[in-house]
Amino acid sequence: MDRGGSRAARLGALLTGDLFPADTVEEPRSVVLQGTEVRYLLQRSCRRRRIAFRVDERGLFVEAPLLASIGTIEASLHATARWILRKLSQWAKRPAPRTRLWRSGEQLDYLGCPLTMLVVEDRLLPLTELGPDRVLRVGIPPAGSPGQVRAAVIAWYRRHARRHFPDRVGHFAQALGVELPRVMISDAATRWGSCNSRREVRLNWRLMQAPALLLDYVVAHEVAHLQHLDHSKRFWSAVERIFPEYSSARAALQAASRHYMSL
Repeated sequence: MDRGGSRAARLGALLTGDLFPADTVEEPRSVVLQGTEVRYLLQRSCRRRRIAFRVDERGLFVEAPLLASIGTIEASLHATARWILRKLSQWAKRPAPRTRLWRSGEQLDYLGCPLTMLVVEDRLLPLTELGPDRVLRVGIPPAGSPGQVRAAVIAWYRRHARRHFPDRVGHFAQALGVELPRVMISDAATRWGSCNSRREVRLNWRLMQAPALLLDYVVAHEVAHLQHLDHSKRFWSAVERIFPEYSSARAALQAASRHYMSL
């Protein structure tokens, strides 16, 4: 026994209802760092071997091995407090994403290029399609609501994601020399992509807003996980082998993620 209970008891608490370990277990927590209370989301994973920190517009995320103790996690937080507080301060100073009203004239992004939205009431065939001069025509039923406009736009992005993502995954899978995985569309609110031991790659449809370079970074990142389900040196070496620009693309995506995730 340790202060947190037996290893078996701790593991049992993290099992799903069908008795198989969950890929990721999330728990909101808080800690006081240098006199400042910091809330964070603790993400435990059976694939992770080390504790890692990530800060973006949503706050602090702590990724840890499934059985890491809270004491060990908080010791790492205190050791990294200066960096964490600096990053949180930098994100807090960034302007908030512009609120969308979902009406004609608003700007959207598609593969890094601006689109202008034109909302059209169409009783017979309310379609969403990209027309000349980069105008996205969004057809809705008469007296449609802003929520219906948003739903139509999201459906349009998802439709293009289903066509675009498999091609990019195939490109990087061939470059790495791995078997083509199953490609799935994600609606996650906190991550751009994921890969699991069942060889399923999930990619967020919101990536269709980003320039091709940033989208390809996420795809290359997840394809590299087909060889290494961790973030070891071997993993990053695989990423660099198929996508040498990964470092600058990762920084650019992090800087723009608040905007893209707001859709």
